[in-house]
Amino acid sequence: MGSGASVTEAPQPERLEVQEAEPEPDRSATPAGRSDDTLQAEEEAASHSHTVDIQSLKSDDRIVKRDEEEEEEEKEEEEKEEQKEEEECLLNAAPVTEGGAEGEELSLDFESFLHNNGTLYSCFKHHGNRVYVDESQKLQPFPKDWYDQGRFLTANMEPLAPADSQPAVGEDDRTGSIYIQGRGTVMTYMFEERVNICRFWDPQSGVWLLLPLQWEVNVEFVKARVQQVMSALPGLVDQKEITAALRQCNYDPEEVISVYLTMFGEILLQIPGGDHNYTHDLNSFRALLERDRIIEDLKQKLQTKQKEVDDLFQRNSYLAREVRYLSEVIQHQNHKLAKLEAYQQGAQEKIRSLLNRRTPAAPPPKTIIKTTVEPDQVRQVSRLTHELNVSNKQLRSTVQQAMTDMKNQLEQQKAAAGRLILAEQDSAKEVEELRSLYRKEAVERKSLYNKLLELQGNIRVFCRCRKTMGSSSCLETVSDQEVAVVQKGNRKKFQFDKVYSQNSTQEDVFAGTLPVITSCVDGFNVCILAYGQTGSGKTYTMMGNKENPGVNIRSIRELLRICSEKENVSYRLKISMLEIYNDNLNDLLTKSSGPALDIRVQGKSVSVQGLTQIQVQTEADILSVMETGEKNRKIASTKMNTHSSRSHLVVALEVEGSDQVSGLVSRGTLTLCDLAGSERISKTEAEGQRLVEAAAINKSLTALGQVFSALKCNALHVPYRNSKLTHLLQSCLSGDAKCCMFLNVSPDVEDVAETLSTLQFGSSTRQVSLGKATQNIVPTKSNKAVK
Repeated sequence: MGSGASVTEAPQPERLEVQEAEPEPDRSATPAGRSDDTLQAEEEAASHSHTVDIQSLKSDDRIVKRDEEEEEEEKEEEEKEEQKEEEECLLNAAPVTEGGAEGEELSLDFESFLHNNGTLYSCFKHHGNRVYVDESQKLQPFPKDWYDQGRFLTANMEPLAPADSQPAVGEDDRTGSIYIQGRGTVMTYMFEERVNICRFWDPQSGVWLLLPLQWEVNVEFVKARVQQVMSALPGLVDQKEITAALRQCNYDPEEVISVYLTMFGEILLQIPGGDHNYTHDLNSFRALLERDRIIEDLKQKLQTKQKEVDDLFQRNSYLAREVRYLSEVIQHQNHKLAKLEAYQQGAQEKIRSLLNRRTPAAPPPKTIIKTTVEPDQVRQVSRLTHELNVSNKQLRSTVQQAMTDMKNQLEQQKAAAGRLILAEQDSAKEVEELRSLYRKEAVERKSLYNKLLELQGNIRVFCRCRKTMGSSSCLETVSDQEVAVVQKGNRKKFQFDKVYSQNSTQEDVFAGTLPVITSCVDGFNVCILAYGQTGSGKTYTMMGNKENPGVNIRSIRELLRICSEKENVSYRLKISMLEIYNDNLNDLLTKSSGPALDIRVQGKSVSVQGLTQIQVQTEADILSVMETGEKNRKIASTKMNTHSSRSHLVVALEVEGSDQVSGLVSRGTLTLCDLAGSERISKTEAEGQRLVEAAAINKSLTALGQVFSALKCNALHVPYRNSKLTHLLQSCLSGDAKCCMFLNVSPDVEDVAETLSTLQFGSSTRQVSLGKATQNIVPTKSNKAVK
C-alpha cells in the first residue's frame, strides 16, 4: 500500500449519494490500483469479444427500449457464429496461460457466473466446452453441478454494480483486504467521516458497508493499533474490546490507553500470569471493579438498614415505656373501679335496708336478747369488708385480662402452627424436587461419562516397556502413543492408546485405567488384562509389591474410595480368586480340594459354580484375601524367569450398590487377570511338567488371539469355548464390559522376536470394537445392603 496518498482522498458517504443521484452514464468507478494501460487493454478486449460489461446502472440508465435490446441480441448471435472459427484458431495459435500471453489479444466471448457463495467467475467457450478462470488465473472445466449453484449475469439482469468493479479510492495505508466467509476476499477502506469508520466494498450492492467487529480485528490498519494498546496495557487482552474502544476514540491508540488507565487504573499495567492475588482471566480487572462496586453498594444498603434498625429500636423503646405507663394507669384505674364497685355495693345494701325499715312487717313475738356491740368493732368489720370487696373486684379484672391475653396467645400459636405445616409441606415438595433432580443429574453424569469412555473405545490397549540394565535395546518410544521395534536395521512402528517407557512409574501406569474404575461403581463390568512373554513384567504391573503396589491393589483402593464418597448409596463387596492351570480351574481361597469347578453361561452372564466368594469391607480385608490366594498359586522356575507364573490368575471383585434416593440397585464386576507368559520351548528348554504347562499356556493364549481375530472380523461365531480362559472371559470380551489390556514387552535385543509378536497381537486387538457396554441396574429389593 502506498503511504503518500492523503486521507481526504477517500470517498465520503455524501459523495456516494450524489453519484447515485446523478450517475455517469458511460463510465463506472475506476478501480483502485489499476493503471491507464491496463484499463485500455481491458476496454480493447471487451470491444473484440463483444461481451456485455456489467456496469453499475443507475435508475435513469435502466430504461432501455425493447427494440434496441432485440437488435443487439440478434447482432451478438450473428457475430458469435462468425467468430467461432476465429476463436478456435486464436486459441490453438496462442493458448491461454496463467497470466495470459503478453502482447497477444484473444477475441473471446466472456461470460460472468455468480456463484451462490458470492464468488464471481469469468467463463468462455473453449473448443466447444465452457471453461472458467479460477483464483490462481488458471483455466478449469466448468463443473456441471454449478448450473444449480449460481447464475450467469446478463444485461437483462441489470445488477446494481459490475461484479469485477472496484471503488474509486486512493491506494494508501487505509486500503486493505480481508477474507469473509461466503464472500471471498473483499476490499476494505478506513473512511474518515466525523470519526474514522472501517468499511468494506460490497460488489453486489456497489456501496461501502460497515465492517463487523469480529472481522475488523483482522484488518492490518486496526491490528497495528490494537497491538500498540496491548503492548502499553498488558493486562488488557480482549482484542475485540480494544477494537470497539478504538472505534469510539477515532482509532487513536493514545486516547484509548488514557481512557482505560483513567477507568481501571494501574491494574492494566500488570502482566497476566504474574504473582498477583487476583484471578488472571480476560475480565479479571472488571471482576475486581465490579466486586468493589457491589461491596460499596452493599455497604450503603447496610448503613441504611442499620439506621432503620436503630430507628426501630428507639421506637420500640418508646412504645415499651408507653406500654408500661399505660399498664400502670390501667392498674390504677382498675383499683379505683374496684373501690367504686365496692362503694356501689355498700350503698345498694344501705338502700335495701332503708326500704325494709319503711314497711316493717309485724314481728313475731320473740324473746329479745340484748347484745352489746362496740361501734369500733362495727367500723373495723365494715372497713375489712370493703377492702375484701375491692380486692375481689381487682382480682376479677386481673383474671379477665390474663384470660384475654392467653386467648390471643393461643390464636397466635395456632396461626404459627398453620404456617409451620405449610412450610413443612413446601419443604417436602422441595425435597422431592431435589431427589428428582439428583436422579436426573446422576443419570446424565453416568451417561456422559460412559459416552466419553465409548468414544475413547471400550477396549483400550496400553504398552509398557520393562526396565532393563543392558545398553542395547530393540525398542524406541517415538511418542506417548507410538513405539518402534528395531530388527536387523528395520524399524516397525506400532500405535496404542498409551505407551509407557522404561522410566514410567506404577502411578503413571494406573492413571490409564483410572477412568474405567468409576464405571464399575456405576454398574458396568470392567476387565483389566496383562499380556506378554515370560519375564516381561506382567505380575509386577498387576500385583507390584507392598512398597509399590500394582494395578490390582490401586484399582481396589480407588474402588473403595469412590464407594465411600457416595453417602446415599450402600455397597456390598465380594471377592473371589481362581487360577487356570493346565486348562483347569482351581479355587485359590480354599485349601480343600472340592469338586471340580465348572463354568456356567446364562444369557450374557458367566459364573463359576462352587467358587468361593468372601464378603469384604475394607482394604485390609481384600489384601488379606489376595495374600491367601497368592500363596496357593502355581509358580515355578524356568530358564527365562526364576519365578514364572505357570497359570492364569483371575481376581473378581463384585460391587453391588443400592441407591437410597433413586431406589435402584447396580451390579458391576471388576475382573483383574494376570495372564501367564507366552514362551518359546526352545528358549525356556522346558521338560516334563514344565513342558506340559507351557503347552497349556500357549494353547489358551492362542485361543485368546483367535477370539480377538473373530471379534475384529465381526465373525458370526466367536470361539469362546476353545479354552477355559476365553470361556471364563466371555462376558468381558462380548461387548458387555469395558476392557483394558497391558502389553508388557522386553527391550532386550535377544527377545526381539517375542516383543514383535506381542506388539502385533496388541495392535490387532486395538482394532477390535466390542460395541456399547451394558449397565447392570435393577429395581431395589427388600434386602438391605451393608455399607
